[in-house]
Amino acid sequence: MADEPLLELVNVNKSFRMQHRMLHAVRDVNLTLERGQTLGLVGESGSGKSTLGRCILQLQRPDSGSVRFDGVELNRLAKAKLRQQRRRLQIIFQDPLAALHPKKTVGWNIEDPLRVHGIGTPRERRYRADQLIERMGLQPTDAEALPFELSGGQQQRVMIARALALEPKLVVCDEPVASLDVSVQAQIMQLLQELQVERELSYIFISHNLSAVEYVSHFVAVMYLGEIVEWAPAGAFYAKPAHPYTQALLQSLLHIPASKAMRHTLDTLPGEIPSPLDIPSGCAFHPRCPLAQDMCKTSKPVLQRVDSKHFASCHFAAATRG
Repeated sequence: MADEPLLELVNVNKSFRMQHRMLHAVRDVNLTLERGQTLGLVGESGSGKSTLGRCILQLQRPDSGSVRFDGVELNRLAKAKLRQQRRRLQIIFQDPLAALHPKKTVGWNIEDPLRVHGIGTPRERRYRADQLIERMGLQPTDAEALPFELSGGQQQRVMIARALALEPKLVVCDEPVASLDVSVQAQIMQLLQELQVERELSYIFISHNLSAVEYVSHFVAVMYLGEIVEWAPAGAFYAKPAHPYTQALLQSLLHIPASKAMRHTLDTLPGEIPSPLDIPSGCAFHPRCPLAQDMCKTSKPVLQRVDSKHFASCHFAAATRG
C-alpha cells in the first residue's frame, strides 16, 4: 500500500440540478497525488476547482467515479466509516472568519475538531491547541482572543492549526492566501511548506494565483469547465505549457521587466468562460482558442502524453510546444 498514491481519482463527476437544467461542475476527472507532495489546482472562477476539492473530502458526494484515499474507496463508505476517515482529510478555507465560530476563542476553535471526534480530555485538548498555537507563530495570549480580534494572517494561521489538530495526512487548501497581503501570503506559504516536511503532509492547493502555485507545488493540474485540460510536473508546466488555455493563463501574468528592452504587451485571455449549464461541443475551450479548427468544434480531445508525466487535452498539444 505504501507504493500506491495517497490519493487517486478516476472518472469523478459532480453535477447540480438548476431548476430544469443540469450544471456539470466536475467532469470525468482523473488525478493522482503522491505522499508528501503538493498538487496545485488552477483555473478561472467557475472551473470546478473548489467543487472537486469538496468531492475529494466527500463534503459533496460525487455522482460517479472513484475517490481512493490511502487504499480506501471513500465513495462507498457509510457515514460512520467516513467520519473515521475524515480525521485524516482536512481543509483550510479561504475565509477564516466564515469558518471559525465568531463568539468562541481561538483556543476553543482549534480544539473543536478534537471534541467532535471525542479525542482526549479537556486538558489534553487544550495542551494540543497550545502547542499548535506556538507552532503557528502566534502568541500564547492569542488562545483567549476572538477570531475577529486577529489580523487576516493570524486568522489563517488559526485555520491551519485547526486543520492540523487531528493530525491529517491530506489537507485541501482552498484559496488559503487569496485574501492576504503579498508579504503575508509568502509567510503562510512558507509555513505550509515547513509543516509539510515536519508532518509528512500532502496538499491539494487550489488557487487563482499561479505564482503561489509555482512556489508550493510539485505537480500542477489545470481545470476548465470541470475538466482537467493539462497535468504536469511544476517545472515542465511553467517552462513549456502544452495546452493553449494554460499558455494564455501564464501569458496573462504580470512580470516586472529587468529593462525597457524586455517589456512586452500583457496578454489577456479573450472572452468569458462559458456557462457550465451550456458547455460547448467538442473541445470546451474552442470558442476562445486561437488554434481552434473545425475538428475542435465536434471532436472532444482526451488527455494525451506530450512528455514524461506531462499530459494535455488538446488535438494540437504537441504542436503548441514547438
